[in-house]
Amino acid sequence: MSFGNIFDGGGSEAGSAAKSAESLDKDTPGAGDVSEAVRKLESERDPWLVRQTAHGAFDVMGFLGPLFRNIQDSSAAQRLVAENPASTSAMASSTLKAAGPPRPTIGEDDMPKLEDLSKLIAARRSFALVTTGLGTSEGLAVDPAQNTAYVADRGGQKLSAVKIATGAQRVVASGLGDICDVKLDGGGKAYAADYGGARLLSVDLSTGASGTVASVPGAYGLALDGAGKAYVVSYSEGKLVAVDLRSGQKTTVATGLPVGVAAVALDGRGKAYVGQKDHGGNVYEVDLADGAKRLVTTLPGASAMRVELTGDGQAFTIDHLNGRLYEITLADGAQRVVASGLATCEGLALDTAKGQIYVSNRETQLWQITQRDTRPMGGVGKVAA
Repeated sequence: MSFGNIFDGGGSEAGSAAKSAESLDKDTPGAGDVSEAVRKLESERDPWLVRQTAHGAFDVMGFLGPLFRNIQDSSAAQRLVAENPASTSAMASSTLKAAGPPRPTIGEDDMPKLEDLSKLIAARRSFALVTTGLGTSEGLAVDPAQNTAYVADRGGQKLSAVKIATGAQRVVASGLGDICDVKLDGGGKAYAADYGGARLLSVDLSTGASGTVASVPGAYGLALDGAGKAYVVSYSEGKLVAVDLRSGQKTTVATGLPVGVAAVALDGRGKAYVGQKDHGGNVYEVDLADGAKRLVTTLPGASAMRVELTGDGQAFTIDHLNGRLYEITLADGAQRVVASGLATCEGLALDTAKGQIYVSNRETQLWQITQRDTRPMGGVGKVAA
């Protein structure tokens, strides 16, 4: 079928419909003098019924005729374009040459207003100060289910619970000695590394009762594997030790780590990551099966006070010397600072389900940082109360 047949057929049908509408409008009683005919009908019948029939019918007739005529005209124009698209292209080309390419402009009215940006920024904070007054914190753990953080106060020899939503705090246990780190087992107990007492402690979170699980000289950082074992790093001896939480039996996993190691995190796939607080700022990967180790990265002029894993090949560590939070790629050791201004930070915990990072420091503060906002280059930047 040719373009002529297609568009001529459509135009012919539209023309026929237009003539029919004109004929209907001409031959319908009252159509020519609508107002007089309607007034006569309204005096004899229900006015509302008449309005619904007479007015509506006349309005429709008056609309259909011009509509069909427009369709007929459009059909003829479309036929010309379809049969000779070059003419349309030439016209567009000529117009472009005469007027030049489009030049979009952005004026002051198109720019966002500073007051609107201020409101947007104020409503979206990358960080928040949860609370203060927590003592000289050197250990931190988070219970996402209870929305609670547990802060180990080394100077006060106590463990405090903090409601993250409100900042409300209470002392869970006291008289714990020189505690430098704390972890939760998810079953109502916390475990703490007592550096001065050279031991691994257990703490009942409901009663505050505490006791020694095992003697570990230089105990500074620890991690739980969720299967009944704790892994403790010895700051003074450069060792990684596994402790059975039921029997207290110890097994040396790795030796030859540098003096000053203070942090350990487990990936759940047979690897531990150990951070060096002093004398180097290194992060090591340790194979739990044979104790083999490799250097993952070095933080120049910094420390790796704590190490926490995200589960997707990344890790966070805090530099207590300079008050900074680092992100590290475990595969190649790439690193960058994502937050600063954290003072003498010595406690670190992640809530990966909610995408939050928690940092505590010796200046009695507990900070919450949104993990999502650490991803763009530049990170969160400097935090400030």
